[in-house]
Amino acid sequence: MVARRASLAILAATAAVGAAGCGGDDGAADAATSHVPVDARPSRQVAATTHALRARPIARGFAPITGLVVDPASRRTLVVEQRGTARWLVGDGPAAGAPFLDLRSVVRSEGEQGLLGVAFLPGTPRRVAVHHSDADGDTRVAIYRIRGGRVDAASGRTILAVEQPYANHNGGALAVGRDGRLYLGLGDGGSAYDPRQNAQDLTSRLGKILRYDLPARRPAWRIVAYGLRNPWQTTVDPATGDLWIGDVGQDAVEEVDRLPAARLRPTGKPVNFGWAAYEGARRQHGKDLDRTGPLTWPVASYTHRDGCSVTGGVVVRRAGSRTPAALRDRYVFGDFCSGKVWSVPAAGRKRAMRREAATVARQTAYVQEASGRVLVATSNGTIATLR
Repeated sequence: MVARRASLAILAATAAVGAAGCGGDDGAADAATSHVPVDARPSRQVAATTHALRARPIARGFAPITGLVVDPASRRTLVVEQRGTARWLVGDGPAAGAPFLDLRSVVRSEGEQGLLGVAFLPGTPRRVAVHHSDADGDTRVAIYRIRGGRVDAASGRTILAVEQPYANHNGGALAVGRDGRLYLGLGDGGSAYDPRQNAQDLTSRLGKILRYDLPARRPAWRIVAYGLRNPWQTTVDPATGDLWIGDVGQDAVEEVDRLPAARLRPTGKPVNFGWAAYEGARRQHGKDLDRTGPLTWPVASYTHRDGCSVTGGVVVRRAGSRTPAALRDRYVFGDFCSGKVWSVPAAGRKRAMRREAATVARQTAYVQEASGRVLVATSNGTIATLR
């Protein structure tokens, strides 16, 4: 079982991923959700009927991509590569010359490990936060200065170090909230079914959404949500400040979670998204549920009839000539294995998932550019636009 779930790694061998994408016992999942609210069960799906959203490849030549980030200063799109580099998107490929960021000497890149997140930090001097797997495969988050238009690799200051017991479920993106704080999603530590029950353990940082209070005089990490299996791509709604999370499932259910901005305030109890006591709304027997924080159901979920590994997306808010009108004020996301793309209203209430006509194989990241264009990246190093 561990080997099977490892094959669902975001950047694992593509043949193994494709073979695993048809798994899941949907009948068992339905039976196991009979005791939970109706709005917690897998989402109703509807087909897009008034438009035909398509994906058109626009760029190639990148190493396997783990993230897309827009620099708020230059408004350029930065492409984060698993191997430990980040390069600007220029025209139909990567910018020429040395990468904007190059940490290959300190990044372990294999399976689900590598360079997993980059975020531009507010204020001066210009800095970036970087999330990566170190030489031992453990989690490192560090802050680097930007000098001469590139990240100074010698300027790194580690702000978080977390031991990883297994090589999978290492989490993903960093995001800066509208509150100026830094948010990080970390997986449960790996293997299968969270054998150490890290996600429900509030003394562990694994299986959590963590907040780093950058504006504070003495910044510290705090847990704002727990009960996550492997959050793959976390994004902030630019209009509301809500945090959206794609959380990869085990054998039956993939889910999208939403943390309202009000829940991100420094006071208050962390929200519990249920794993490993629940996979989506499917009860996992023999797993404890910590009741410190409120149990919160996904805002969107689907079974393994439709895929096997959710890729968190982006809330489309910017209006422009290149903005797909059909996606305005919606959260768009997809599945790595099946390539399907869905969207749901950004209001975040449990609504039907709209199946878009677009398909993007092996998708790993989404972003909306300053021009309004919506991009989707893949583990093959290609980038497509949705229109």
